Amino acid sequence: MNKMLKGLIVMLLAVLVLAACGDDTSDGGSSDSGSGDQVELEFFQFKSEAVKEFDALIEKFEAENTNITVVQNNSPDADTVLFSRLSQNDIPDVMTINGGVTFGEVARAGVLKDLSDDALLDTVTDEYEDMLKRLSGTEELYAFPHSVNANGVLYNKTIFNDLGLEIPTTWDDFIALLDEIKASDVNPLMSTYGEAWTVLPPLNTIASNTHGMAFFDELEAGNTSFTEVYGEIAEKVKTLLPYAENDVFGYDYNMGNTAFANGEAAMYMQGVWALGPILEANPDLEVGVFPMPATNDHNSIVSGVDVAIAMAKDGDHPEEAQKFVEFLLQPENVEFYLETQRMFAAVEGAEQTDPALEELQPYFEEGDVLPFSDHYYPQGYGVEIMFQDYLLGGELDGLLSEMDSEYERLSE
Repeated sequence: MNKMLKGLIVMLLAVLVLAACGDDTSDGGSSDSGSGDQVELEFFQFKSEAVKEFDALIEKFEAENTNITVVQNNSPDADTVLFSRLSQNDIPDVMTINGGVTFGEVARAGVLKDLSDDALLDTVTDEYEDMLKRLSGTEELYAFPHSVNANGVLYNKTIFNDLGLEIPTTWDDFIALLDEIKASDVNPLMSTYGEAWTVLPPLNTIASNTHGMAFFDELEAGNTSFTEVYGEIAEKVKTLLPYAENDVFGYDYNMGNTAFANGEAAMYMQGVWALGPILEANPDLEVGVFPMPATNDHNSIVSGVDVAIAMAKDGDHPEEAQKFVEFLLQPENVEFYLETQRMFAAVEGAEQTDPALEELQPYFEEGDVLPFSDHYYPQGYGVEIMFQDYLLGGELDGLLSEMDSEYERLSE
């Protein structure tokens, strides 16, 4: 009996060992939901206004993947912190990054995972994939576009209805509309150029629709210059200045949001990101957004990748990082983010349903978008400061000359 009992015990132990091996999916740090070694991922996230939304998504992800802990790291000066960490080869497992000049610099540093062959690319919008590749100057893709923004003209629907106004579709119509509003003793525009970057929404819209993307190829090849192309653009930006009857150079972005929320102007040239703080200040405001008509020809919406998601090339937990990124790009999770951030999706199957944005939606559905011009200037090219000085009384020739000399200096 003892010999038989020992044999049974040995057989039972063998079965248990085999069963344990069969259940173990922690090979190479990978694991299924609720099993394997505990893993901690750092999620470096640059948008302070989206911390709560990402916290909620992280909580949902961790509930589905109990062996993975995600620590959100939000920095108020994300670009500086990220460049500092790059110099120390300290790359976060997963990061959000704005699709601008900084992304191009980081992508070219060779520290991000090449996503060119990832199956997730089948779910993202081609136009924004192309934007990110152009920013990095490579054929490889180093981040997934997640959500995208847009410049536009925010307008007070109540004022428009009271005055019987129609949305303009050409530059001449836009100027005529401004004159009509001004004649009715209503402030036509809210402008906040005391904070230099707020010059960029109208500047980018006019510039991108005027010269398109071919300008940057020609500029890089030495076949054109800012002096040759930006005179018309600068004059249009200046033409809009007298239509803002608030203290333009005394107002900053937050003051402009509050003033517009309080009905102090019919229109506000800003990005869709301003809708959140405006509606927080006045939830009852009837507001819409239409594309700014920058020319008398066809006008596209000017849009860029607001949030791109990247992974470290040599991260400690690549499979867990991949799983988290796949989770963030699921349409229902993108839509959860869009609800409060009022952006548009770069992922198929995720829709923006906010009625304030319905007039922009057709442009995204048709892919009728152009990128932000300032995303393609060199790092450190302070175009917003140059234009702020010009609008404060500078000469056009001086502006254009400075734009060319700064470009040459930074491109050496």
